[in-house]
Amino acid sequence: MTEEPYAPAPSERADERHERSARDEAPLMPPWVPAVIGVVLVSMAALAVYTGIRYRNPPALANPVIKRHPVRPMTSGAGPPGEPEPGASLAFPGDADNTPAAREAVTGNARAEITGTGHGITATVRIWARRGMMTNVTPGDAMVAVNDLVIGQAKQFSTMDEVYDFPAPGSYTIHLSAPGYKDQQFVVTVADDAKLEIARLDVKLEKR
Repeated sequence: MTEEPYAPAPSERADERHERSARDEAPLMPPWVPAVIGVVLVSMAALAVYTGIRYRNPPALANPVIKRHPVRPMTSGAGPPGEPEPGASLAFPGDADNTPAAREAVTGNARAEITGTGHGITATVRIWARRGMMTNVTPGDAMVAVNDLVIGQAKQFSTMDEVYDFPAPGSYTIHLSAPGYKDQQFVVTVADDAKLEIARLDVKLEKR
C-alpha cells in the first residue's frame, strides 16, 4: 500500500504565497546606509555644540570698546539750493534774522517739570538730543515756536526727511499752540553727548 503525497490545504498555500510575495516586495537597504545616517547625525550634533559655544562666547565681547555711529555735524552755513539753513524758520523765510539763538544749555536728565499752582500749572518736558527734532502733533496744523520764533506748522517736521535741525548746541524752548487747544512746551537741549540724535515730540494737545 502506497501513501499519497501530502498536499497542503488551499489556505496554507495562499499563506505561503503571501509571505513570499511580501519578502519579494520588501526593499532591501544597502548595508552602508545606516553608517551614512549615523555619520550625518554625529556631524549635526557636533555642529550644534560648536555653534552654541561660539554664540555663548562671541569674539566681539573680547573687545569692550563700542564704536558710536558718526553724527552728522551741525553747520551754520546755507543748505542745498532751495532749502533753508539749519534752524531757519519756514514761517518767515524772508526775514534777515529767522534762526533762533541758542540759550544756555540745561544740565541734568530728561524729565517733566511742573511749575505753577491752581489753574496756572505748566508742564515742561526736558529732552536732550544731538542734532534736531521731529514733531508728531495733533492737530497737525499746530504752530511750532523755537525760543519765541515761529518756525512753521508741526506737520512740516513730521518725517525723517523734514527733521528740524538746531543751529547750534544749547537749549531751545519748543512751544506748541493751536486755536481751541491748550499750549504745551518742551525744552530740548542740544549736546554732543546726548543719547538721542533726534528728539521726537509725540503730542496730542488738549482742547480748552
